[in-house]
Amino acid sequence: MNTTLKQIRPETLKLIEKQAENLGVSTDEYLRGLLAENQQELALKPEMDDEEFETDIIAFAEGTEDLPPYNGTYTREDIYLDHN
Repeated sequence: MNTTLKQIRPETLKLIEKQAENLGVSTDEYLRGLLAENQQELALKPEMDDEEFETDIIAFAEGTEDLPPYNGTYTREDIYLDHN
């Protein structure tokens, strides 16, 4: 067995396999997707393209057309409430 694989805990391998399965790709394809092809490229890519994102946002907003817009303001305390 490759010494690199011996350095990875079995529970980590199971998580990798499960993530690949959830995405419907092989484990190798999943791991290769995390790697950059060159130094200029980011390793992680968006899970969906802009059109798919736009479609999801439209579906999420359905039924909110008649809601009144929020016209208030947020205080600094409101914004940073969880930072105190």
